[in-house]
Amino acid sequence: MSKSKLAEIKKLHQKKYREEMGLYIVEGRKSIDEALDAGVEIKSVVYDEKKVNDAAFLSRLRKSVKDLISAKPKEIESLSDAVTSQGLIAVLPIGTSSGALDKVLKRESALVVTLDGIKDPGNLGTIIRTCDWFGVDALLIGKNSVDLYNPKVVRATMGSMFHFPVFNEIDLVNISTQSHKEGFSIYSAELSGSDDVRKTEFSKKSLIVIGSESHGVSEEISRLADKKISIPKFGQAESLNAAMACGIILSHIKLR
Repeated sequence: MSKSKLAEIKKLHQKKYREEMGLYIVEGRKSIDEALDAGVEIKSVVYDEKKVNDAAFLSRLRKSVKDLISAKPKEIESLSDAVTSQGLIAVLPIGTSSGALDKVLKRESALVVTLDGIKDPGNLGTIIRTCDWFGVDALLIGKNSVDLYNPKVVRATMGSMFHFPVFNEIDLVNISTQSHKEGFSIYSAELSGSDDVRKTEFSKKSLIVIGSESHGVSEEISRLADKKISIPKFGQAESLNAAMACGIILSHIKLR
């Protein structure tokens, strides 16, 4: 593996270079399999021959990937963000979502989740998997949240980011205004001054806002909500993990 190629991929751990190059890293067999199954374009794959020796999988990669590169274990380790590397790293183009979000908002019925200030990569990845599990129509990640293409986020999604529309760097005020015009009701998940999620009737076009654990939903977005909803507390914990809260709310909407 050339030093220039190694350096180029290393840069993708930084957001400014991901944006500049329009590329991001996907690591591990599970996520790469999911990308292949979804028909997502893969620019290149770097792999350790000793760790990745599945002939059928390698044959599939050769048919689907433009650039398949064998690398030394130390080179893989220098690119990996995992504690224990699987010896497999892919480079994918950042997708364009022009017009795709408008189509979701114009559906007769839709369940959309919006994230306001989610900073932890693992939390975001878990939220994406949770939304995938409950069949959410789209996930909107606000500009004040961690980047979707952060390697830690991508790894934590375990391929779920390829299963349904996930939109990054969204202006939450604009999208709230637009969703209202398209007939959505906005439900803001908050700790106080809100209705019990168990007793809430959700509209056929619902936008659920999940805020950060430390600060919750921002006042600016909270003011735009049609209803504030909460999960009843029975113990002494100060707050719920945002991904857990998202799952509880979605379960009440979907399992009725």
